[in-house]
Amino acid sequence: MTSRPERDDPFYPPRVLTQPTILPVPIVWSAHSPDSQTLLREELDLWIDWLTDRYRLDHRTVPDCWHDHPELLEELSALHLAWQGAFATSASPDAPLRWHEQFAAAINRLTDWVARTGCRPDGHRARR
Repeated sequence: MTSRPERDDPFYPPRVLTQPTILPVPIVWSAHSPDSQTLLREELDLWIDWLTDRYRLDHRTVPDCWHDHPELLEELSALHLAWQGAFATSASPDAPLRWHEQFAAAINRLTDWVARTGCRPDGHRARR
């Protein structure tokens, strides 16, 4: 999802990540239609762009084809949900620190799953 042409097109306004104000609702991906899943992935994609830039994550942790791998979609979605809860305006003062602890564990799982996909920066490998 990171290769959409409008990202570099000045016609489109820049996408902006906003601070969460309310506690999020978990996403049960299989409960949504394909069209609904596409819209939800686009919102998640904005956050993943921010995450990979902010924490300097590369393709070994979050490949460009993350959305084609259910295990990565679920992990990144859960991590996003935890981030929204930790950084919501109603969050407790230590919630961001706890999120970073969860993030460290998630990085290990993501890296392991990405290694198993066989995907590389120059190509996606479909599930068998």
